[in-house]
Amino acid sequence: MPASPRAREEAIQTGLLIDVTPTALQLGITFPVTITRPLWEVGIVTNQPLPEEDQTTRLRDILMAFRLRLASLTTISPLLDFPVLLTLPPNRVPQPVPLFALIQPDPTHQANVTLLLPNEVFLSITSLN
Repeated sequence: MPASPRAREEAIQTGLLIDVTPTALQLGITFPVTITRPLWEVGIVTNQPLPEEDQTTRLRDILMAFRLRLASLTTISPLLDFPVLLTLPPNRVPQPVPLFALIQPDPTHQANVTLLLPNEVFLSITSLN
């Protein structure tokens, strides 16, 4: 994941990250939040056609699960895991899906957060070193 605000902005511009800050702000998350393209494709838009309302609900579910995980912590680490219940087509029953949040310092805000899939965690940590 991008380590600097400039690199983060470039990743948003190229589509590697999706900026979901406006929706996060509606849920009381007061810092910038992005979602990786793979998480967006698997968790939000899926490989099945979904109405935009369903996509918005899925995004809000993910962000609320992250917010609830944050609220449960007394100490926050740079990498958090949190479970989300998502219906992944073709299944109709929600399944627990483990997700991660990479929290990085941001000179403009307290922090910025990138939400990602478990298989993206290793790549994120490697790119920061």
